[in-house]
Amino acid sequence: MKKILQCLMSLEIGGAETHVVELSKELVSRGYDVMVASNGGAYTKELIDGGVKVVTIPMHSKKPQFVLKSLSKLNKTLKEYNPDIVHAHARIPALYASVFEKKFKFRMITTVHGKFKTNWLLKRITQWGNEIFVVSDDIRTYLLENYPVESAKIFKTINGIDTNRFNRETIQYPYSEIIHVSRLDGSTSKTAELLIRYAQETGINLRVVGDGTRFDGLKSLAGDFSNINLTGASYQVEKELMKSDIFVGISRAALEAMSMNMPVVLAGDYGMLGVIETPEKLELAKQDNFTARNGQSLEYYGLMKEIEKLLEMDPKNFNWQREFVKEHHSLRKMVDDYEQVYKND
Repeated sequence: MKKILQCLMSLEIGGAETHVVELSKELVSRGYDVMVASNGGAYTKELIDGGVKVVTIPMHSKKPQFVLKSLSKLNKTLKEYNPDIVHAHARIPALYASVFEKKFKFRMITTVHGKFKTNWLLKRITQWGNEIFVVSDDIRTYLLENYPVESAKIFKTINGIDTNRFNRETIQYPYSEIIHVSRLDGSTSKTAELLIRYAQETGINLRVVGDGTRFDGLKSLAGDFSNINLTGASYQVEKELMKSDIFVGISRAALEAMSMNMPVVLAGDYGMLGVIETPEKLELAKQDNFTARNGQSLEYYGLMKEIEKLLEMDPKNFNWQREFVKEHHSLRKMVDDYEQVYKND
């Protein structure tokens, strides 16, 4: 039985975090011994209930006080757990893991979930290792253009969705509520801000699921409008999606909504592709893992136009979505991708 240590920054609500949670639980069900190291968060209980070991290491920050503590705790964890593979899911955890790669003789694997700001120093100190997973073609290009990874083995995987968990029989029409699911930090809260403005101007119901440094500011922006509900973080996103009719957002959350055949406006702080109603739009969405990075810039009137277009479309137009997710973005396929590499010696 191979022992795998998954390292990430935290277990708060987010796409990369959900990716690791679903991967780790499924690996346990396939007979692997899995431990997750992070700064902890909302998904801790779900991992433990799924048979995954959990250890708290503050790998969410590169501040000196956290660096020293992280390296000390990671050294102790590696010595006691003795994993065959250490799998990192962000730059800081990957850097920490690389310090101990030769000492403990584990295989180091990384998954790159997005594009990061970089400079000459970060290019020098970032350690992706020799086995790298990417979740989209444009991230592969980003890696090759920004880091010395030409000799690395680069594999492609997907954001795997638990289609049994994200399953819904019917969508209400006419639509009465929009849902947006996202981390609400400085660089990931513009969409929520624009949707709050739209709900205030039109009276449509809006549900915003997520937490972060901008949550209180967005709550204040929403004011006393009874049609706007900021729920905070939720580790049962499927229950929140059940309460709404259409989804506005990007990435993993968009795929989860698609698994429930919910009409989607693909729009986020990285960009906007709008309603995914044509094969051409779908192909564009697939290229950047449904982040809309290759779309037009996000601005209020463009977003409003796409929402207004979607509000006139029958939900039957989106009945193809669930089958698409089951075929191309299933949890089983994602874990198969990883397991194929894990089994290599």
